[in-house]
Amino acid sequence: MKEIGLETEQIPSRSDEKFPDIIAKHGKEQYIVELKIKSDDLEELKEEEAVLRQGEIVHKETPTGPRNRLYAIISDGVKQMVTYDRGHNAFHIIWLHSTGQNAALLNKRFHATLFGTQDLISVQRKYVTTCYYFKESSFFSHRYELDGAILTYENKLQLCVNSLSSIYQSLTQSFLYRNLSKGLCDPTILTGNANVMIADCDFNRKGEIKILKYLEDKYALRHLQAINMKQFSGKTLLSNNGST
Repeated sequence: MKEIGLETEQIPSRSDEKFPDIIAKHGKEQYIVELKIKSDDLEELKEEEAVLRQGEIVHKETPTGPRNRLYAIISDGVKQMVTYDRGHNAFHIIWLHSTGQNAALLNKRFHATLFGTQDLISVQRKYVTTCYYFKESSFFSHRYELDGAILTYENKLQLCVNSLSSIYQSLTQSFLYRNLSKGLCDPTILTGNANVMIADCDFNRKGEIKILKYLEDKYALRHLQAINMKQFSGKTLLSNNGST
């Protein structure tokens, strides 16, 4: 954050309440930042290693969409920021860093959880469309408390903007928004993309059929269907000069 020109200071911890990690400043602008780091499930890795050492192959089917566990991590960070800045006097930004063997996949799942994305197909389109705010999402649920998120893994960074935030317009004029524009995901500026839809309705996100009907009317389509993507992977141990 210092590299892009922000002044930063660590927020002192307290024994009675959980506070976020950092205050970042640029002029009169302030950003409250909570950092969350997510890595591999150690128990799952141990189970995989046991299978691999028996000479078997580990097959996995991992959903790429929103996950309840990641939603809980984000909600915990939001709670910390609200506890520290109840008046929402600063921008609330959660920083989600993914690491481990499947950092890229974890980063993708964080993105889907923030935006509640869903892949859709239509008989009138030859390509898969990504719909933002289709499912229950952190940005929709916390639209009055969470303004954006920074997603990082390896050497990659992306600023995700909550276009439903109560102070969205102010964020688009901010120093952070301007300086991270090359790694920006803002659904509002994606609306002209033929591969993107926005479910800008107030329906309960558990009512999938109702949301699909809303999108069919909005985009003048006769039929839309949700498809849930997965990542398929396999692992095996290879022998090298008699050793594994």
